[in-house]
Amino acid sequence: MKSSIPPAGTLVTELHYSRSSARLSLAWLMVLSVALELLIVPERAVAQRPVGIDVSTFQGSIDWAKVKASGITFAWARASEGVGYTDPTITINETNAVTAGVLIGAYHHGRFDLNTGTLGASDEANYFWGVASNYITGAGSYLMPMVDLENIVISGTSYDPGHFGYTKTTFSQWANAWCQTLSNSAAAVGVTIKPVIYCSSSFATTWFDSTVAQWTPWIAEWHSTNPKPLPQSDAPASTSPWSTWTVWQYINGTPTPGITAPNVADQDIFNGNWSSLVTTLVIGGASRFGPSVVGRVGFNFMDPADTGSSGGPQGFPAS
Repeated sequence: MKSSIPPAGTLVTELHYSRSSARLSLAWLMVLSVALELLIVPERAVAQRPVGIDVSTFQGSIDWAKVKASGITFAWARASEGVGYTDPTITINETNAVTAGVLIGAYHHGRFDLNTGTLGASDEANYFWGVASNYITGAGSYLMPMVDLENIVISGTSYDPGHFGYTKTTFSQWANAWCQTLSNSAAAVGVTIKPVIYCSSSFATTWFDSTVAQWTPWIAEWHSTNPKPLPQSDAPASTSPWSTWTVWQYINGTPTPGITAPNVADQDIFNGNWSSLVTTLVIGGASRFGPSVVGRVGFNFMDPADTGSSGGPQGFPAS
């Protein structure tokens, strides 16, 4: 923009600006500055990768308004586990997140050790549907449902699916049966879904074959030591059997506004902008919510190089 004010060192033969007109010019500059900020910031907010969290009863009572104000725009909350456990916080988390303007989905913790084979997977999907169907049929605010598949910890010892007699093929069948059974339940009431599978990158490589790639991947891959991940620009190292990732859980156990210490939450990021998150993950493909234009405390999401007051890159806590 060409300035009407002569640059420094220019000989001015006439006084073009009185004090009053100078004040007026300054006022207009301030107005223009605010207007430009209003135009630019939402544009940047739409362009950045949206950030989310996943929660359960372990996070305690959550202030979702503070979560939203910190820049987090999506979440998943645990609804059930196996065929007999319902998370006591599922209703309040889903309700309060929606009220605060956070897109939220429900997830199920798979117990393939207790409910084996494809029949066991279908039983678990049906149990989850009984708990979480309200958060699947209510389009516009809810994310695609997710199944959490990872090693089973019993008395402090972690067991992979092989311990319970699964092969890569039969475990993939378990995952497919869960997702397909749930999809069929939703379709029966006129709702189209594509379930999400959460797993670590190493778990996915070891236990899923290409048949599982029909579902949406949420890859957990933590970098707990340097070099720390840059969630706005980095990616998980492996996504097999998927060709790419959709959601990445890039760190676990992070202090989060709205979650009272010592409780912490895992941090997640979507591989795309706000618009693609809505079309990919929101049931119905549309939402009445908009992207957040406020960065998380201590981190400016608008600037991938910003370390913020947290001392770590892109909001990652300093070690």
